[in-house]
Amino acid sequence: MKTSDLAREYESKSDQELLRLSLVTEELTEEAKNVLADEMARRRIDSSALMEAARHEEQERKAQNERDIGTLGFSLLFFSGRMRFGKGDRVYDPKTASERFKTTVFIVLFCFPLIPTGTYIVQRNRESPLDLTSLERLPLDWEQVLRVWVVATGSILAFIWLIRILSHLNTLRELVQRLLH
Repeated sequence: MKTSDLAREYESKSDQELLRLSLVTEELTEEAKNVLADEMARRRIDSSALMEAARHEEQERKAQNERDIGTLGFSLLFFSGRMRFGKGDRVYDPKTASERFKTTVFIVLFCFPLIPTGTYIVQRNRESPLDLTSLERLPLDWEQVLRVWVVATGSILAFIWLIRILSHLNTLRELVQRLLH
């Protein structure tokens, strides 16, 4: 990319975008670093205080993204999406009517938890149980993942078993009706 093109591109960026870009100068070419430094000097946003504030803001943004549980729910198409399962290490605070617990978010297909995407410590108020606040992201809790998979698999097997029993009962009922008539 030409220097003039870089200069135009950097001119069109906001001060925040330039400060954020200055935090990752190791990813820029020498030419881009020089154009960036010139643009920041022209705008007088190259002070160490501003740079430190931008660095702190970027660390906060990354920490928030790390804690963010994302959007939960699923699409009616294949009943797929992201859902949370499990409620480990639950602590209830009666004063605030809130509970804090460890949960794991899964990618689901036909409401079956397939792929765990993260384990979080979350908090929710009893008055609005669907409104979760993610407090911290933890390493994947494989014990919780295995429990969720075992319960989900057991539920599917129980459902299949129930269908088989009902179909046998229906066959038995038809046989009894034939014998009586």
